[in-house]
This record gives sequence, structure tokens and C-alpha cells, in this order.
Amino acid sequence: MRRHNQSNRSRRNRILIKSSTALLLLGALSPFALFSGQPLSAAAEEVTGDAVAHPEWKYSKVIELPEHSPYTELYLDPEVYAGAAADLRDLRIMDNTGTFIPFYKESSEEFSEERLTTYSATLIHSAKKGASTLFDYKVTPLAENVDILGNRLELGLPDVNFLLHTQLLGSYDGVAWEPIADGDLYNVNGRVQGSIELGASYRYGYYRLIAENNAANLTFPSLTLLRDTRVTHTDHFRQQQDAVYEIQQKERQTEIIIQNPARLNISGLQLEIGGNGSFTRRFELYDGEGRLLPAAGSGELYRLDFKATEIDSTAIIPDRASSASTLRIVIYNQDDAPLSVKGLKLEYLLDRLVFAAEGEQPLRLLYGNAEAAAPQYDIVNFKDYIAGEGKMLAGLGAAELRQSPAADTPQTSWFQGRTGFNIVIIAVSLLLIIFLARKLGRK
Repeated sequence: MRRHNQSNRSRRNRILIKSSTALLLLGALSPFALFSGQPLSAAAEEVTGDAVAHPEWKYSKVIELPEHSPYTELYLDPEVYAGAAADLRDLRIMDNTGTFIPFYKESSEEFSEERLTTYSATLIHSAKKGASTLFDYKVTPLAENVDILGNRLELGLPDVNFLLHTQLLGSYDGVAWEPIADGDLYNVNGRVQGSIELGASYRYGYYRLIAENNAANLTFPSLTLLRDTRVTHTDHFRQQQDAVYEIQQKERQTEIIIQNPARLNISGLQLEIGGNGSFTRRFELYDGEGRLLPAAGSGELYRLDFKATEIDSTAIIPDRASSASTLRIVIYNQDDAPLSVKGLKLEYLLDRLVFAAEGEQPLRLLYGNAEAAAPQYDIVNFKDYIAGEGKMLAGLGAAELRQSPAADTPQTSWFQGRTGFNIVIIAVSLLLIIFLARKLGRK
């Protein structure tokens, strides 16, 4: 009887050992059960929550803020145009908590309306001085005790072919004269230049025109002083860069294909023509769809090479800026040799954002979301008020390709997932059951 009791006790001990082994295996695998299917870097979202907020936007740029001011203005750059929607509806400014900052957008088109102030002038004196002729004009103010302010002169030209190099001087009293600018006046086969840009706005009440080498004794009886305020508003929106282009020579014409992958808003094209001598060529400008884009001026590229001076017009200015991805210039050579195009620069117009630098920094500009609609903020209703406020100029950092939170989840082994864990547990449990059953059955 004692031997039988010892045998039963031994059998129970072996069962307890096997059960304990199973429990130990389950205990060892339990951490996988607790964390199965969870990313190991789950806490990373708390640290970098600002960077992964709004993952539907593909790109971002850090906004480099200047000294604190009530409002800040930010000009976009070519990288933004390349990655954003064509109409810029997907632009957003985000602070470090993922909150959007209200802003409004301004473009040069809003300032492109030409505001001219016109002053008439009277020729009060002319005199011959050697081979040159002096013409003195007195400007008529718009009202008594109101300053005269102008930045361009328009002269009435003789109805004959001529080319004269001129100097322009200004005076407050008609006695002491100060040099301002020089330039060419001409009327050559219908190609006319009758204005002189002053480069800045001046308050002179008197102007003196010196027509050098005026052998034909040409006269300029009329002068108009203008103040063009459009230039001062739009200068900050203009940028220039070398164009990416290719030239194709076809029968009696030259085609220049200009690539604009960033969809910049191109407002001008400046051709560099090599060689010497005079030429005239008619041109046309098309977009990538073959639509004709009207251009300012006579529709000609020309260079008139004279003995003493050279005048040229090799710029193409579209009537309206174009953001087409491809532009095409067609130059009609007729039976002349093609022009030697040595280079081409494009001028493009920028847009700017105006906003209050609020929220936790750094601020970021988000762009690259085809599904986004244009935002509507109350700040746009206060544009006129903000225009009178002092604004600091911000900059943009390098473009960053943003990743969604799902893309940040590290890759895990198959057994760290919930399915893998269940398979392991079931397999181990079956093995233990089979092992224990065989042992118990044998005994």
C-alpha cells in the first residue's frame, strides 16, 4: 500500500511540473500578448506631433520669422509653385501644435492697375550749344502749394526718322541744375522711343533736355511729366532667372521651347542675341496648348546699329502673365539667317502671404494637397487696415517631404503581431496537451 501511495504522489508531482512548465511558457509569452500589434515607437507621436499633423499635405517649409511685429509678409518661392495646386488653394500656415494660422494672399495682379498722375509742361527756353540743343521746360503743378512728383517724361517727337542721344537735368528754381538720367529718343521706320525713365520720383519743377549732335536742329516743343505708382507696388513681386529652353530651326523660322515645370507666373522673356549688325524679326508667343498669347509692343525683335549708338528691343512682354508649363516663341526669319540666341532669361511674378505671427513656433507653410479647398479667414476683411501697418519680411526654409504617422510605424516581425502571437500560443498549447496526454496515458 505504501508503494502505491508513493507512485500516485510521484505521478501528481510530474503533472504539477508539466503544468508549471506550461504556465512558465505562457508567462514568458504574455508580454507579446500585451503589446501585440502596437508600434514600438508609439510615444514618438507625442514628441513630433506638430510634424505629423495634417498628413494629407505632402510638403512643408519652416517659416523663418524676423523680429516680432504685428503682421508678417512672406513671398512664395519656385519650390512652392512646383508642389502646390495651380491656384494655390492648398496653402496653409501651421503652428507647432498643428493649428492653422489665418492669412490672406496678395499677387502683383492686384497692384497692376496703372495709376498715373499727369503734369503738363511748357517750353520756356531753347538754345544751341555747339552741336547740341538745350530745351528748358517748366512743369505746371496740379494745385497751388502742392508738390510736383514725377518719375517719367514723355516728349512729343518730330514726324521724321531720327536717333538722338539725350541728357536730362532737373531744377527746383530753373537756375541750379542737377543731372538725372540719359537715354535715346528715336523714330526709325515706325519704331518709336519717346519716353525717359527717371529711375525714381523727383520733385523738380523744371527739366532741361540736352539733345546731343542735333545736326538736323530737331525741336521738342511738348513735354509731359508722369508719376506711375504701379512700378513701386509691383517691384517686390518680380524675380528673374535663366530659362530652360531648346531651339529648333524650321523652314524660315526659329522655334524656342521654354520649359516651366514649376508653373511660375511668367511676365516677361528677355532674349540675348549675339552677333553684330541690325536686324528686325516678327515673333509670336504661344502656350503649350497652342494658344496665341498677345504681347505688348509692335510684335518685333529688332536691333538698329548706328554709328554712334545702338538701340534694340529683344524683350517679349505678354499682355497677361502666363503660368503655362510650356511656352513657345516663333521667330519668322523669312529668307534671312536665323538669329544667334545666346541666352534667355524669364521674369516671373510672386505671390505673398500676410499673417499675424501667432501660435507656438516654429511656424510651417504646408502645400501639396490636391483635395484641399481654398481657406476662408476673417483676416481678409481687414486688408486695408493691415496695409497701413508695419510688416516684417519672413523667409522660407528648405522643402521637407512630410510623412504620415502610418509611414512612421516601424516594421515588425510576423510573430510580434496579434495573429502571429495567437498562432504561437495555440501551437505551444497543443504540443503541451499532446505531451501530457501521452505521459498520463502511458502511466
